[in-house]
Parts: sequence; structure tokens; C-alpha cells
Amino acid sequence: MDRPVTPLAPTAAELGSDLRGVLALLRRCRFSAVQLAVSGPSGIRPRSLTASARRDLAITLRRLELRCAGLDLWIPPVHFSEASRVDRAVAAVCDACDLGSELGAGALCIELDLEAAPPAAETLEALVQASHRSGVRLAVCSLPGTDLPGGAVRCVDPPRWLAGGHDPAVAVADPSAVPRLSDLVGGVRAAPCAGGRLDATAYRIACEVAAPSRPVVADLRGLSDPAAALQAMELVWKRGR
Repeated sequence: MDRPVTPLAPTAAELGSDLRGVLALLRRCRFSAVQLAVSGPSGIRPRSLTASARRDLAITLRRLELRCAGLDLWIPPVHFSEASRVDRAVAAVCDACDLGSELGAGALCIELDLEAAPPAAETLEALVQASHRSGVRLAVCSLPGTDLPGGAVRCVDPPRWLAGGHDPAVAVADPSAVPRLSDLVGGVRAAPCAGGRLDATAYRIACEVAAPSRPVVADLRGLSDPAAALQAMELVWKRGR
């Protein structure tokens, strides 16, 4: 019997600025999940969305039968530790969690520097509390081996792990982790390929065994041809069945 196919959730912002058009395209391509950005030039701005616009986005996702796997909020980590910026950074997390709750998002991915510039304890508590209130898990991208704030889960970014000599397949064996899919080729992000450092088969199997229904974020950030990269990720993900 075939193993279950863990769903891929492409990062929509890298596929175009017309979110409705991107969502419709992903559905036509038979994706069942999507990762939305709430930062960056093509990201949604939660604070600027009216209640009607939020409802419309939620309805669009349901109509297209697309699950919102999660949200990406890539604020520079130092903003969570600098006195002049921390309030705004925490407010952005709170707003994103509220939107994620309305969209049924599984997690909010953020980046924290828990070693060189760790946020104050009260800041971490505010982030975790915002997550708990909304029911959206706080998934923290940080260096492998760092201790996460209590109540947060780990966002596994393979290039980061590979650059540090760590095996991301070990990390995604934790069913609470939020896995992403991309590779490290010549020191830069890329889709998984023959010249990459990611053992894509081992990574895929680890994801499937740990949590078959857990979406894996097809991370297209920084890739020169996101559409081609997504096709490559699909092939890797379906290979061997």
C-alpha cells in the first residue's frame, strides 16, 4: 500500500502579487494547502484588512478547498529585542495571530535570535500568549540546538540546519515541528536537486512518518524561478511511490 502523501503548502507571495490569482492557480495545480505571507512586498497586512476583506479571504480559501497551513511573518529578529521596535514587533505578531485564527492557519512562523540578541522574558511571554489566545501555534525559526520559549514549536528551515552541519530530518521527526522544504546548493537556497545537501528522500519519509497530514511548506523565498522550483519540489515529494 502506498504511503500517505504529506501535503505541500507553497509560499504564495513568491508566486505573484495577485493573491486571488495565485490561490486559483494552486488549486488548478491540485495543491490542497498554502502558506501565506504577512510581511514583505507581496504579503498581506493584517492591520489594513477590513473585517469584510478577512471574511472574503477565508471564504475564498474554503471555496477553493485550500487549507491555510500557516502564515510567515519575517520581521528582523533584532526588532524583538530593541526597545524602540519591540512594541511594534509584538503588535505585528498579535495581529498576525488574530488573522491566522480567522483563516484557520496552523502556525505563525517567525524568526528569533535566541542566542546573540534574545528578546526579554516579558516579550517572549507576550508572543506566546498571543499564540495561545488565537489558537495559532508560534513556530520559531532559530539556530538548531537553541531552547525555544515555552509554548512555542520549532520551524524547521533545512538550509539553516544544513549550513550548521545538522540533519533537518531529525528535527521534523518531532510531530509538533513545522517543516519547510528547500535545499542548500553552493551556500545558497535552492529547490532540492542532485547537487544539493538535503537528503530529500529521508526528509520526506521523516515528515510522513511523524505526521502524515501535517503540511510541509514549499519554501520559494529567494529563488530565481519560483514556479520552476515548485515543480521540482513536487517531483521530489512524489518520487519513489
